[in-house]
Amino acid sequence: MKRNLYGLLALLFLCSGATVPAQAQDDTDFGVWSKMKVSHSLDKRFSLEGGLEFRTKEQFQEVDRWAGFVGASYKALPFLKLQAGYEYHYRYRNAKGWKSRQRYHLGATGELKLPSWKLSLRERFQHTWEPSKDDFHLRSQVKAAYVPQNSRLSPYASLEIYNHLNDGFDLSRTRYRLGSTWKLSRAWQVDLYYMYQYETARKKHVFGIEGSYSF
Repeated sequence: MKRNLYGLLALLFLCSGATVPAQAQDDTDFGVWSKMKVSHSLDKRFSLEGGLEFRTKEQFQEVDRWAGFVGASYKALPFLKLQAGYEYHYRYRNAKGWKSRQRYHLGATGELKLPSWKLSLRERFQHTWEPSKDDFHLRSQVKAAYVPQNSRLSPYASLEIYNHLNDGFDLSRTRYRLGSTWKLSRAWQVDLYYMYQYETARKKHVFGIEGSYSF
């Protein structure tokens, strides 16, 4: 198991070294996203969660944002989960300094379980607001995870698209993500990933780590 983890970490660092140029182009950014989440199941269907997030930008050199979030999910059917959440973002906007914004989201995730595989489709509506503007998005994500028996590692790949509802369902952002979860124990889990985010104005390479504790 340790060899598998070391191999995954080595792959992420090799990808980082291969993709970060000496002087990145102005339309390409690199950053690290980290998140810590705590979740609690009230019963077999209803669960609550909360956590903190930290992101960097500008070739890892500047803080992008701090964030706190809370959420809830309800398993309406064996294959369908409903979700809702709230986020508070404190962002560094360069010349404008630190600015805050808020967000809520409503969504649903459908899952299909196959031998050693889990496929999912998530649809999420989100509303983000700050003093100067309101943004509405519909986020659609498809994900495939390999779930081998007798292994704590679960590799996955996902594709997510953002439709900007303010501009008549305009496709504003696409995210490609490749990673693996590692179940440390019954309560602790770590998710290591690489993500490429495409936007017309600027592309982003992200190396991420997420820790979660459930009870």
